[in-house]
Amino acid sequence: MQKNSKFSTRQIAYAAMFIALGIIVNSLRIGSFLSFGGFPIILSGYALGPVMGFIIGAITDVLAYIVRPSATGGFNPVFILTSALTGAIPVIVTQMLGDKYPEFKLWKIIVGIVVGQFTTSVFMVPYFISILYGKHLFIPSMIKAAIKQSYSAPLYGLLVKIIFNSLKNKFKLRETA
Repeated sequence: MQKNSKFSTRQIAYAAMFIALGIIVNSLRIGSFLSFGGFPIILSGYALGPVMGFIIGAITDVLAYIVRPSATGGFNPVFILTSALTGAIPVIVTQMLGDKYPEFKLWKIIVGIVVGQFTTSVFMVPYFISILYGKHLFIPSMIKAAIKQSYSAPLYGLLVKIIFNSLKNKFKLRETA
């Protein structure tokens, strides 16, 4: 039998679970001080690879919006890109620092998440908000996001390391060649 799909059935099933988890976590958001909305997307990138993390981020963003529409005034596809990159950038940076699946060092995970979150949450999202809703929002949105990511990114890194170490020993997350 010839294999035509880039992703195995197992990986697609895991992706569906990460998407469902991302939707649930996004829907349960309480306040803006601490949210874990991007965490399942980031974890999926480490578990399944940057391509799957990118896909999972995009799909999660669309479905989470359908389940819980944003209070910012409506759906805009530019934010799909930020969610998709949230799943890809951290693991790409970690790999660029020399770590390979499944052995990721905590400090490299944190650096990857910081780079990813500052690219998407601190720069891209405020930039898109300023374009869509008014240029005066860019700097205040950036400052607020930077403060939030200064404690969220290291926390996400620690959680990724703990949860990923548990998952990698119990589940065959990625197909290895």
